[in-house]
Amino acid sequence: MKNVSRDLTLAFLALAAVFSPKQCPAQWVPPATLRDIPIFDDCSKTRHGIGLSIQPSLIYPHGAIFMCSERERAIDARHAGASRFFLVHEYGHLAMNSRDEAIADEWAAKQLAAVPAEQGTLRAAILHFIEQGTFFDPRYGSGFDRALRVARAAGIRTNEWPQPLVDYANAQQRAQSNGASLALRVTGGDANAAEMVILFDHEPIGVLSDLDGMKPLNLPQLAPGHHLIQATQIWLYRVEQSGAKSEIARGLQAACSFESTGKNAVALDLRFDGDAVSIAPVELR
Repeated sequence: MKNVSRDLTLAFLALAAVFSPKQCPAQWVPPATLRDIPIFDDCSKTRHGIGLSIQPSLIYPHGAIFMCSERERAIDARHAGASRFFLVHEYGHLAMNSRDEAIADEWAAKQLAAVPAEQGTLRAAILHFIEQGTFFDPRYGSGFDRALRVARAAGIRTNEWPQPLVDYANAQQRAQSNGASLALRVTGGDANAAEMVILFDHEPIGVLSDLDGMKPLNLPQLAPGHHLIQATQIWLYRVEQSGAKSEIARGLQAACSFESTGKNAVALDLRFDGDAVSIAPVELR
């Protein structure tokens, strides 16, 4: 593992922050309480994901951050500077002493927003997440969810958001205001819980889940007539009475059409037979 160059870079930035006459670093540097955290370049440790942090332990008394330079280069090749957000995100886990990904996202966004020279980093990260779109991971939500979370936490004005993010936020707002909702019911098979991204009439509207209790998803206004529901990035689980959860399948997709009579409550019945997943909507009231 090689962390010498990263440690020297951070040490230089930290000193610049302390001794600069203007006290205004060109780039974000970690707060003083986080400056002893070592950073390692180790793609095997991150399993070729972008980054990983470890809370303080006997081996790493200040905690540790592992980054994958291979993944950083791939992200920056599409959106220059975006990978820097993920380094700050990992610092966020250690600063907040939390494994919650949303908390780390928001901490990183607020930290970068306070440094004028890092506005490009924030915008590059938002474009990266928008490009991920409806790709879903239970720890983070969809790409759109992360883009929206970062933009709001950073205080970026909505008139500066990329149009796809504006459209996604507007769809969520419309859904929240009209009282229509979609609830998930997992029926039959080994799975008894699921999470997924829902597109309604080809428009992504959010994440539908019953993994930790019923969480209905707000729907756009249900006008009578023909509608299409698409479920993408479906993750299936088996939840035992003890609360233990085991993953059964991930990355599945399903779609269905239905004729609405205009009722505001709809259940989405999901069934997984081991080879394929199917969904069927049922109007409730």
